[in-house]
Amino acid sequence: RTVPAARRPVVKFCHKQSGLVGDISVDNRLALLNTRFLQLCAEADERVRPLVYAARLWAKRQGLAGNPSGGGPLLNNYALTLLVVFFLQTRSPPVLPTVARLRDMAGDEDRAVVGGWDCSFPRDAAALEPSANMETPCSLLAEFFRVFGDFDFAGRVISLREGRALPLPVSDVPEGFKLGPLNLQDPFELSHNVAANVNEKTAERFRCCCHAAAKYCRSLQYRRKSSKGRAWGLTRLFQPGAVEPGAANAGAFLISIPLEEAGGSQRFHRVGGGRGPWFWEVCGAVAFVLRDVLKCDCTAGKAPG
Repeated sequence: RTVPAARRPVVKFCHKQSGLVGDISVDNRLALLNTRFLQLCAEADERVRPLVYAARLWAKRQGLAGNPSGGGPLLNNYALTLLVVFFLQTRSPPVLPTVARLRDMAGDEDRAVVGGWDCSFPRDAAALEPSANMETPCSLLAEFFRVFGDFDFAGRVISLREGRALPLPVSDVPEGFKLGPLNLQDPFELSHNVAANVNEKTAERFRCCCHAAAKYCRSLQYRRKSSKGRAWGLTRLFQPGAVEPGAANAGAFLISIPLEEAGGSQRFHRVGGGRGPWFWEVCGAVAFVLRDVLKCDCTAGKAPG
């Protein structure tokens, strides 16, 4: 399936026997170097790969991430991976070096400039010093949620090159960088906001879900097996829906429609034709279930007479 409108035109495919999906792109050297950079990060520390998998699985279960065609508002896997790398750069001591530090460590054979962007970094992970950080993967995952649960995404630019969040306005962000509700700078193509497709609703929901997950990671339900047969620990974290500690209906999406507040249900019936604000609240909730939970294609229909 071709996606000619993508920033880098691709052909998407699915291997039917395994269910694996992939993209085919031509003449995109930056993508090759980005892949090698992520491979270097994974080889530099054994905690990187499981953390990336955990963050991506969690985001997918919460309906926050995927690979939407046509520039949808969800976080893509590349953006999520960069968020994990950035988080690991900011630990004390750091788990991963900054891109600027990697550039300084690059040898002559590692030098690469593509499209005017310096993409130099060591190709061999053996050139990197082992991290002095001794945090466990589970504690790092909990900290990942805590950090981004209180993060000011709209007011800062996440820079993997510097290994820090740059407060806006930033004078040294290259021309063409598209500011938005979530600003995540590509490690090499500095004018590219990897999360430029994310809208305000998705960015805020990502922050709120991180906040809820961080709260859950501090609960007894995360650390102890449930005596009532409920999902607990990482298993509960990777199930769909909210993860408030002790939730009786763990694993279900909870969609609140406050019709009873301030006589809401009565006011709903009193509005002529039933087309007041409450009517559209219900329509929005139903559309969310159909589109985001059940993954149906929804189109606007003709209003009934």
